[in-house]
Formats: sequence, C-alpha cells, structure tokens
Amino acid sequence: MSSGFQWPSKWWQWLLVYPGLAVALIPIANEYLKSSDGDKQVALWTKNISCIETPFAGVLNEFNVQTSATICKSGDVLVRFIGPGDKRAYRWVAVELFGLRSSGTFSLIGNAMAQAPAARQLEETVCQWTRPDGWVIRRVKVQGSCFNEHIWAATGEVRRRQQVDCQAPCR
Repeated sequence: MSSGFQWPSKWWQWLLVYPGLAVALIPIANEYLKSSDGDKQVALWTKNISCIETPFAGVLNEFNVQTSATICKSGDVLVRFIGPGDKRAYRWVAVELFGLRSSGTFSLIGNAMAQAPAARQLEETVCQWTRPDGWVIRRVKVQGSCFNEHIWAATGEVRRRQQVDCQAPCR
C-alpha cells in the first residue's frame, strides 16, 4: 500500500529540498497577497464611486511628490500621489484599518474639515465611474481644462490621462 511518496532519506536532500521549495513559493505567496490587496482596492473603488465632493488639499515633499487626500462620507480615505513627470496613482485606505467605524459618535470628516487649511484647490473632480473590466475613469478639471484619468483599480495606478471636453457627458 505505497502511495509513491518518499521522504528524503539523506541529510543533503533535507538541506536542499526544503529551502529550495521555500524559495520557490515566495513569488507565489507574494502574488497572492498582491491579488488580495487588489481585490480590496477594487471593492473600495466600487463602494466609494460617488465620493467626489471633497476636494484635494495637497502637500509637496522634498522629493517632489505631491500627496493629498479625500475623506469620503463612508470614512474611507482616497490618497493621491503625483510624482515627477506627472506620474499619478491613487490608494484607498479603509476606515476599518483604524479599528473605527463611521457612525454618529465618530466622524473622520468633521475632524478633518475642522483642521483643513483654507487653501486654493488646483484640481476638481468632476465625475468618476467604473467599467466592468476593472478600470475606474475619473474626470478632473485643472485650470479650466478637463482630463480623464484611466485608473487600474487594483493598483490605483493612473495608466493614461487624456484631455477631454469639459462639457462631454460622463461615461
């Protein structure tokens, strides 16, 4: 009644087989974790797709990366990064990560609005929508010109940014 499986019988087999197996599994585990995080990001885009009313208030750091955030009524936060060469990305942070719930007794929005400086906003979100193939299209208005940002929802990376007519219908 042998199943055909045989444990390594020599010491050198133990020394090579199991560490080699562990090293081979690292990329697989890494992809799984990325996929899981990507699914969470897609779910947060879907949950907060109507969150366009709060404008960005950005900060530019010494590495020339502008970071800004939008706090949605759900309590979730959309963080935007603009790097050198106008490279853009978005990342959702779920309110649940803080161990807090958005309720009548606690509000991230009220606290943030009370602390937000009265700064002139350079970019306004006009509308945004999801596509069934995993993309989020976000229309922004900058100094009178409109752009559609094509965001891969799983990573938040803006893969394409194209100028559009501001009067064009969303979707």
